Amino acid sequence: MRWLVALVAIFSAACGDNEGRWLERSRVTVNGTDQTNEECRTGLCVHDENTDLIKWGGHIYLVHRTAESQVLGPNSSLRISRTDDEGTTWTLLAIIPAPTDRDLRDPHFYLDDAGQLNIKAITRLPHTSARDSDVDSISVRTFSSDDGRTWSDLAPIGPPTWSFWRIRGDTHGNLYSAAYEDGDKSVKLFSSEDGVTWTAGAMIYDVAEDTPLETELIFDGDHLTALVRMDGLDNELYGSQGRLRTKVCTSDYPFASFTCAKELTGVRLDGPVAFEWDHRTFVVARKHFLEVANRKRTALYELVDDGIVEHGELPSTGDTAYAGVAALGDDGRFLVSYYSSDIKIDGPWARALLGPTDIRQATIDLRDLPADPTPIN
Repeated sequence: MRWLVALVAIFSAACGDNEGRWLERSRVTVNGTDQTNEECRTGLCVHDENTDLIKWGGHIYLVHRTAESQVLGPNSSLRISRTDDEGTTWTLLAIIPAPTDRDLRDPHFYLDDAGQLNIKAITRLPHTSARDSDVDSISVRTFSSDDGRTWSDLAPIGPPTWSFWRIRGDTHGNLYSAAYEDGDKSVKLFSSEDGVTWTAGAMIYDVAEDTPLETELIFDGDHLTALVRMDGLDNELYGSQGRLRTKVCTSDYPFASFTCAKELTGVRLDGPVAFEWDHRTFVVARKHFLEVANRKRTALYELVDDGIVEHGELPSTGDTAYAGVAALGDDGRFLVSYYSSDIKIDGPWARALLGPTDIRQATIDLRDLPADPTPIN
């Protein structure tokens, strides 16, 4: 019966019982699970996922992927929206369709050297395989020369078989992205001076049996930390059994080599987004429950000297996470975007991959968090 108690507990959390004071509100932004919407009436409830946010030109922009499911396919597109009132209302600005023969996913905003708004994304062949082997990943960019209503054609920015994650800038004006290799065999650092032309650099992590992939970069002056998601062995890929681990790799400018001496155990940061406030570093990522029917959540974490702290969950179930974050001023309030299956139906992640999902948003306030939290590992 212990598993049943655990399942009831996490379901209660999904319904909001664990909402701390840091969570001001959470609601659906784009409804893909509503059985009365147009897509559902025509037999296609949509799978909305892979979000990002950026504050640019006095506005907050949202991008997300929409498709029939999380499965690779040319039925996907990116949708760009904007809010001028901290997420109370959104205006859909543009839809970027996938190429006719490839999938389109994992969009992230960044600014190039001209200050133009860019989106990095990944196109892949619609091929189902373990660890995304043989999908011919190509990282691409599109940019907007106006206010986000028109976008350039998708153009490659990296070599085939390498998937860029989030693009970050350092204090020297350079841009960087960690990219993972098809087959999830290794993670390498790429850099650019203009956001258009990219150069491969140092290997961050290349232990293939750990299945390294999405890697978030965190800059602290001339010090760089890379959080490497590790899916592990075959029996660990779903995150419901075995080990949950995130490798912590570090380097100093000019980032010619990395040291990976530290590992976060008990937590695997899927689709992470890191952000800072008051000299503290936070991460929103997918949370896994070991041996509890393959359930997932989106959670707020904090990196501390001794490891990582979990502050709590955002309302989420099923297929979830891949968040974006934008500051609402400088007082510790942030807007968070993420996606989730219908929170009233706490289905297993493996099944939820094929079902409809919503884009959700949350307003969080970090000022009430404990100043010296206790690490979970």
